[in-house]
Amino acid sequence: MQVEKRLLANIFELNRKESFLKEGPMVSQTTPQHITIPRTMHSAVLEQQRTISLREVAVPEPGPGEALVRLRAVGICGSDVHYYVDGRIGDAVVKYPYVLGHEPSGEIAALGPGVQHLKVGDRVALEPARSCGVCQNCLAGRPNCCPQVRFLGSPPVAGVYEEYHIFPEHLCVPIPDSISLETAAVLEPLAVGVHAVAMSRLRLGDRVVVMGCGPVGILTAKAARAAGATFIAMTDIISDRRAHAARMVADVVFDANDSEVAQQVKSVSEIDIAFEAAGVQEAVDDATLCVRPGGAAVIIGIPTVDRISIWAHQLRRKELNILMSRRSNFDLLPAIRLLVRGLINPAGVVTHRFPLARLAEGMEMVHNVQDGVLKAMIIM
Repeated sequence: MQVEKRLLANIFELNRKESFLKEGPMVSQTTPQHITIPRTMHSAVLEQQRTISLREVAVPEPGPGEALVRLRAVGICGSDVHYYVDGRIGDAVVKYPYVLGHEPSGEIAALGPGVQHLKVGDRVALEPARSCGVCQNCLAGRPNCCPQVRFLGSPPVAGVYEEYHIFPEHLCVPIPDSISLETAAVLEPLAVGVHAVAMSRLRLGDRVVVMGCGPVGILTAKAARAAGATFIAMTDIISDRRAHAARMVADVVFDANDSEVAQQVKSVSEIDIAFEAAGVQEAVDDATLCVRPGGAAVIIGIPTVDRISIWAHQLRRKELNILMSRRSNFDLLPAIRLLVRGLINPAGVVTHRFPLARLAEGMEMVHNVQDGVLKAMIIM
């Protein structure tokens, strides 16, 4: 546990100690000291593929070093939809019944013994990944690659489409009053984009393209802009998402249905870095083919297939750097800093909201990309 705390740098403590904020304290000074906790709660349970029921279950009690969080908002992620529709992602297979969800925010409802840096009523963003803290990857600063990592809503670890959930103290990151709980639930996909941009080693003035105008693609583009990208192109096969990207961040948007989209991107600007955020072979091809010699392509998307391929000779001749990005690397706090400073504005990413009882409806909407949906959010 001591190694884990050193590795994570006590991000909750760093959050409280930030001194650069002029907008106010990171944590509300008027949060209540007591929250009434019921004996039972509602949990949205995946009973089988594309079948969700609302069960009444007992509210858990926090143990030593843990906090009970009253969840207020949980985003619907593309990976949630993969599990909902297909029952698996690669070798991660759902064993029913199962609870999905890994993009939460909420309020501290109760504290277990030994919790020192949180109080009841604190509004928090929540880190969904818990690594072992002692393996070679963790000690090397790559806890997201820990072979023992336990990630919410990824089998066999239960997720957070429910009213209350237990979190270790160090995974609860207090948020300032200027960030709403709905926005706090967008911090997890934003952290994915922040991590991908950091991996790319983007430099001031770089020109980038993002394949995929979904939530992660748009948030990655926003992170790239905050990091100094001066030109951002984006592609997608869905017209509504292209419209979202053009409105929110992109300098130019292309229709990925066109087989010549990589050439179209190259004709507009030389590209230093490409981010693939669609999870399909065609997007990988477009991302890797349109980057300049010596550039980089970062693969973020999670494909539905087990294997993807690359154009070996074309990419070899230009010494393309291909990077695979996995989730985030405890980037919630940097994401919060970017929001507080106004360097990233996620307004507009959430387009649809559902109560917990209508989770299946939200899943179907995202799966079928209906009604111009970008990010659907469960509000509790």
